[in-house]
Amino acid sequence: MKKTLWRLGALVAGLLVSAPAAQAQQTAKAVPTAAELKKNFARISSGTEGESDAFDNLTVATARQLVTYLKSHELTAAGAKAMGLNYSESTDAGHLKVFTYSYSSGGTRGTIHRPVLQWQNAAGQRFAYAMAEECWFMEAYKLASPGRTQYLLLGADKGDSQCDNIQARVVEVKGNYLLLDNAVFEGQPALRLCNVDMTFSPTQQLLRLNLAEYSTEHDEVLPSQWYRPGAKHLSLKFSGGRFVKSQ
Repeated sequence: MKKTLWRLGALVAGLLVSAPAAQAQQTAKAVPTAAELKKNFARISSGTEGESDAFDNLTVATARQLVTYLKSHELTAAGAKAMGLNYSESTDAGHLKVFTYSYSSGGTRGTIHRPVLQWQNAAGQRFAYAMAEECWFMEAYKLASPGRTQYLLLGADKGDSQCDNIQARVVEVKGNYLLLDNAVFEGQPALRLCNVDMTFSPTQQLLRLNLAEYSTEHDEVLPSQWYRPGAKHLSLKFSGGRFVKSQ
């Protein structure tokens, strides 16, 4: 765990991110080629998290390189797959894309996933940001938020042998910036729960949670104003820039 926390801190510091508003990551280094990135991601996917300092350095450096590459390249789903990345695209003509690279934890967590986001500003200039997050965001939805550009990301990662961490996270694109701290879930920018499946209806702007396996014994729990003991389902409506319990 200490190793993982150190790596999260190193990734954030190495990419020159400042929270809560993270500006698109910039670098003066030369733009890497797709072949170079493919080689590095192949090495990463075949390694393990705690293998060595060299492995840690490789993942941080490659994340930087991918950010640099995405600032000047349009990467298709086929191109991402060829590079060794998973690919997700938002529902608004691809204005937000999520590229995910993965590697083995070397333990009970199994595979660890790291997301990198790409977006465009109004002038069509590309930006990218490597999130200090361990999650495979498989779905990205444009939220109904007049005057703002907000997205709901849905994904999962393995907590341990008995827990799948399911996550809903909202990010906002504001020109050259990616805002990560919008408190849309009762004071938090994300909802992360163990073994709770989540689905989203774009037309209804409704996030549905299956609570059949939900337990308050885990560290992260639902806000008390949302959860009624024994409830098997919960629906949250995106309204007024935040998620509220649907009646």
